Amino acid sequence: MSKHLSQFLLSIVLLLGLLLVFYVSRSLNKSEMPVDKEAFQTVSYCNTFKGCQTRVGEGSITLSILPASMPTGQPLDIRTDISGLNAEKVSMEFVGRDMPMGLMPFNLQKQSGHASGTDLYTGTDSITFCTTDSKMVWVARLKIETREAVHTILFELDNIEANSQ
Repeated sequence: MSKHLSQFLLSIVLLLGLLLVFYVSRSLNKSEMPVDKEAFQTVSYCNTFKGCQTRVGEGSITLSILPASMPTGQPLDIRTDISGLNAEKVSMEFVGRDMPMGLMPFNLQKQSGHASGTDLYTGTDSITFCTTDSKMVWVARLKIETREAVHTILFELDNIEANSQ
């Protein structure tokens, strides 16, 4: 066999090997990708001094933020009780209702030893001062991922104490 023919055959074998590696890795990545889940969105009003509650299908969500006055730049303790949903992951972020000022979403941590049928998730975050709108209306975007679906709950936050009006 001539030298040119053997180099040509070697090039073909290497090319086929690279294609095989590409297709095998691609099929492995596809098998690891999550199946598209149904997405649901719920919008609810929330006075932070009274707490936030909404229904999601057969489940219910309660969200509390302390301090309820939501001071800017200070730590806020977030607590959410979830019943009727088998949450696998829960995250939240604060976004401006009228101005897209989304902050980084943060994961809430599941707490053990809570009442049967209800899962408790907690975390700490803060909101920033809006330099262009001193009366910024904040929305708590709570994202609950279950095996079957992704539920996004938008709580429009009102941090004015009812007795001070």
